[in-house]
Amino acid sequence: MPFKFSTDQSDHYIPEILNPTVESDYLRIKDLLNYEFVSVLDPIDSQVADLIKSENPDRTIPASELADKVEEFFKKVEKEKFGNWVYFPWKNTMVHILSEPEFVKIRTLRNNFKITPSEQSILSQKKVGIVGLSVGQSIALAMTLERGYGEIRLADFDTLELSNLNRLKAGVTSLGVEKVVLAAREIAEIDPYLKVKVYREGITPENVDDYMLEGGKLDLLIDECDSLDIKVLLRDKARENRIAVMMDTSDRGMLDIERFDIEPDRELFHGLLKGVDLKTFKNLSNTEKVSIVLKITGLETLSPRMKVSLLEIGQTITSWPQLASGVFLGGASVAHASRKFLLGEEVKSGRFYVDFDQLFQLREAEEIDVDSPEFPSLGEFDFKLPTGILQSAYQLSRLELEELIDKANWAPSGGNIQPWVWVFDKKGILHLFHDKVRSHSLLDYKGSGSLIAFGAAIENLRLHAGKLGIELETKIHIQEFEEDCIASIRFVSKQNQPLPIKLSELAEGITLRCTNRKNKKRYLLSESEKQELLRVAQEDEVSIEWTEQEEDLVQLAKVVGGMDRLRFFHDQGLVDFINEVRWSEAEAIEKKDGIDVATLELSGTEKAAMGLLKDPRTVKFFRKYLMGYGLTKISKDTITTASGIFLIKIKNYSPQNILKAGMVLQRIWIQANLLGLSVQPVSAMLFIFQRVLNENHVGFTKIEENEILDLKKSFNTIFNKERDKQEIFMFRVNKAGEPSVRSYRRDLSETLIII
Repeated sequence: MPFKFSTDQSDHYIPEILNPTVESDYLRIKDLLNYEFVSVLDPIDSQVADLIKSENPDRTIPASELADKVEEFFKKVEKEKFGNWVYFPWKNTMVHILSEPEFVKIRTLRNNFKITPSEQSILSQKKVGIVGLSVGQSIALAMTLERGYGEIRLADFDTLELSNLNRLKAGVTSLGVEKVVLAAREIAEIDPYLKVKVYREGITPENVDDYMLEGGKLDLLIDECDSLDIKVLLRDKARENRIAVMMDTSDRGMLDIERFDIEPDRELFHGLLKGVDLKTFKNLSNTEKVSIVLKITGLETLSPRMKVSLLEIGQTITSWPQLASGVFLGGASVAHASRKFLLGEEVKSGRFYVDFDQLFQLREAEEIDVDSPEFPSLGEFDFKLPTGILQSAYQLSRLELEELIDKANWAPSGGNIQPWVWVFDKKGILHLFHDKVRSHSLLDYKGSGSLIAFGAAIENLRLHAGKLGIELETKIHIQEFEEDCIASIRFVSKQNQPLPIKLSELAEGITLRCTNRKNKKRYLLSESEKQELLRVAQEDEVSIEWTEQEEDLVQLAKVVGGMDRLRFFHDQGLVDFINEVRWSEAEAIEKKDGIDVATLELSGTEKAAMGLLKDPRTVKFFRKYLMGYGLTKISKDTITTASGIFLIKIKNYSPQNILKAGMVLQRIWIQANLLGLSVQPVSAMLFIFQRVLNENHVGFTKIEENEILDLKKSFNTIFNKERDKQEIFMFRVNKAGEPSVRSYRRDLSETLIII
């Protein structure tokens, strides 16, 4: 048979095994031996030497004696026709090797007795499938080296790219070659007698049955593919055909095992995708895949660096990272577990970890204490009543008192911390005190965030008292920042009808008012809606700036996003965030404060990203390496889909004016909600601006402080056209329908003291 040299060898992966005792094969061997472009390797002497040594395990044979025995061996058989010749077309190389039984015996000799000869024989009858040849390549390699199967079915549609060379055993000469072909070639070069079946189009609904069943059912399926819909398809079919599935994640050495062979009713992915519509998995973007991947892998079990990476997908990287060390560890883990399983040992369903950082006690990032704060009970609250206030002329009933406090407590507060304590004294006077333990945070600069909440609460109380026909007088006590006693309310009289107080119509919206973070299509405010919002905002010392210009919103989104990132970088800011979010419905109901994660109106991907921030090591890593720009995108839609952004400003940065700003905020907010508009605060950065501009050593690095100042300059080009006033609170307005969930309020028993 004349030899024809092929220049196109990209699809060559099947070795040609030639038996020299068969005439046609012998002619083929002679043809190849005579072809000048074919490299010929004939190490048969060393293999026969190994064979002789294996038959004499009880002694060490000297080299000269061994050479004589090899020479004597080939006096009895014709060397050229002994064993087999194997031609590897992708290398244009032919190698002379032992025939299969002797080859297998010698190649697995050093396995004994980690794997006994009888176990090796059992493994040689097993059929294994590997889908996905990035991580899968190392698994195939490890299993091949141990000869942990007799037939392997490889599936992948992708080709080798330069970015794969951080973890795949290949070189630049193989760029553009199919990964499945590279793996098949590697197996053939190690052991050409192993049966390899290649699915170059990957796994599809059309070929999955053939993959699992054609030529005999798989004994084990190893899933290392990236496609979520194919992962589901594989498990559906594995469960249907009672085939066990293993998967390595290359993070913390996690090995996932699902024993569908003995548990055919077992839920896919251990039930972690319960309630998720599996039909939506096809054609997801990498960013959209994050939330599903987190459900599958489990948020709490990811390494800090993987959490960092997931937050950067779609920002600075295109897909989740993998390292050679993790991939090779996965290859070893799966090879070990698969061997035990295929030999019939007890291998259970579940998840198992080989975490080097944990084993070596390595610290991934600086730890931060994020224990939830313990607030003193109301009985431990220390207060001093103000003096010189006349007794209330009208004595509230217990029912009226509780109703007024209930309505006052519906006021907004930063992080929904509800920093108020109400004290009702024997003279029938109601006093408002600042619970500083509860409100302590990076954002409560000089207690200004709490003062806004107190102003809103006082406004609620005024509005509802008017509705009840109760006339009251309010005396503001606070003169300097950080004072505890904020105000006192004296009750003057009671009428049988509502009082004609300023903006009395807003009383109907006290409990309607809520934060709505839904990002719907942008709604443009009508002129009458704008005027209604501005009408209720009139107050001495307080003014409103606002913008609806798209270019302003785009620029402002960058400022807000940048400041969100820097807030998370600050130790106290990060701790505040982690502690103020109620990460489950049960926690929100139990504590009745903080920000219920459901009120954030997050998509699956956004919720996943938010959950990643629960681990402070993730953010510390960002800060250490000046990363985390993915965090700047969290607020993008919040700003760019707004009807408009409103900024409340005051003439002098004083406690009294900040209280007034809180009253104005409450009126605008209620009016917006009564008009069917949604409101969401976006004020966190304003309090950080105040700290950086007015304090030293606030906990940011010099680089971070400079970045904050640059963002403030950018902010000033949008707002602050009246330079004699200072910004105090910012919020967005849009039309978004009803929120999915409303925040809870603490019980009156936790905020009201009666003496």
